[in-house]
Amino acid sequence: AAGASGCLVFSSGSAVGGNSGALFIGSGAATGGRGGFISVISGSGTSGAGGSVSVASGRSTVLTGGLVELSSGEGTATSSGSIHIQSANSGASGSSGLLVFSSGSAKGSNSGALLLGSGVASGGSGGAITVSAGSGTSGAGGAFSLVAGRSTTLTGGLLKLESGEGTASSSGMLVVRTANAGSSGGSGLLVFSSGTSVSGNSGSVMLGSGAATGGSGGSISVTVGSGTSGSGGNLNVLAGRSTVMTGGALIISAGEGTATSSGTIHIHSSNAGAAGASGCLSFSSGSAKTGNSGLLSIGTGAASGGRGGAISITVGSGTSGAGGSCCISSGRSTTNTGGVLTISSGEGTATSSGLISLLSANAGGSGSSGQLVFSSGSSVSGNSGSIMIGSGASSDGRGGLVTVSVGSGTSGAGGALSLIAGRSTTLTGGLVKVESGEGTASSSGMLSVRTANAGSAGGSGLLIFSSGTSVSGNSGSISIGSGAATAGSGGAVIMSVGSGTSGTGGTLSAAAGRS
Repeated sequence: AAGASGCLVFSSGSAVGGNSGALFIGSGAATGGRGGFISVISGSGTSGAGGSVSVASGRSTVLTGGLVELSSGEGTATSSGSIHIQSANSGASGSSGLLVFSSGSAKGSNSGALLLGSGVASGGSGGAITVSAGSGTSGAGGAFSLVAGRSTTLTGGLLKLESGEGTASSSGMLVVRTANAGSSGGSGLLVFSSGTSVSGNSGSVMLGSGAATGGSGGSISVTVGSGTSGSGGNLNVLAGRSTVMTGGALIISAGEGTATSSGTIHIHSSNAGAAGASGCLSFSSGSAKTGNSGLLSIGTGAASGGRGGAISITVGSGTSGAGGSCCISSGRSTTNTGGVLTISSGEGTATSSGLISLLSANAGGSGSSGQLVFSSGSSVSGNSGSIMIGSGASSDGRGGLVTVSVGSGTSGAGGALSLIAGRSTTLTGGLVKVESGEGTASSSGMLSVRTANAGSAGGSGLLIFSSGTSVSGNSGSISIGSGAATAGSGGAVIMSVGSGTSGTGGTLSAAAGRS
């Protein structure tokens, strides 16, 4: 009624100067049936933990300890046998038993390696290896961790995931993904990150495809999943922050083409749907507190055997509302002069420099072409800015021509051309000066002020040379004359009325002022 059943010991005796005896437990061979099976089972009980089964190889005080080997039976004509190592199912309460596959610790050398693998197949596929955590109906799913070894003195252990080599065709695919979400909740987060560092650099993260000697390099795609509610997912690429030095650089570079063109870089927002606008593109440097904000440089590379690449900035067309604006503004300063805006064509070291063309587009079937405004800004306590239009000096040719003309039209009066000096509320108004070019070795240039010839009906335009009226002072004088000559005759002054073929000849009147 009380006590334990007797102990069974199957053991060889000890040995002083040789090996102790071996212990063999096995079933006999069968020529017309199956080999007999061997079961080692500990007894069940109704109180306390279940009985243990221990298989331990021999200990050695001077050499390597004994080997423990579990091997299924060979199948010479078909498959070899399976090996199942599992803990039993748990009862109504409690968890199923823990499985531990681990080498022992080591004091003066490396701890033992742990190898999990399938055998080589000479006429079929290599066996698959599956490591999965069990599913559950309450709480989070079971975690799966792969952690390399820690070192207190040197670099930590390497963790390597590598697909199988295909010596005759493609290598295997490597898929790292989270499972699909259920009816509520989101799919799991994926984190590819190096660890933090206390006194050195943190680890790099490298994503890349391998080189190809007889084909194209593999593509890399980083995409955000689509959704049916809310905004689309964001894609952020951020360089590292530094609290003491310059922040990290962010470089996007197309692939080099050593024999032909390099690759293209496309940065664009996607097309808008049935309602809404396409996404905004922002190229901007960050703000600065005590230094200059960052430079924004857009340019094409130099070409040693061809033309420099073109730069085109265009606004998309639309079918409703005004066309999109294109605005180029230099920086504002609250203490010094605002930023310079320079538009310069390319230098031609052997021939002409490039053309600069500023024009509004042609008007459509109705409406006018766009207005061009060249103006300096207003000023509160200083002079407003000057406007200078001119051609550059030429050391071996003529100075460039400057032409200001108004376009022709087929209805209404021709467009007006006005040159007006500035108005002053306290001092003399601004000067208007029209002067021909100096000829240092010969004659100076001619100055011609005339109206255009009349058409088949009508008269040529009126010319008025007049000073303005005056309220409390003299009106302005008009002086017409030729300059003095030190080694020749003074220039003639001629006033004549044009001839006509009908009616009275034109009148020439000279009248002094009335008082």
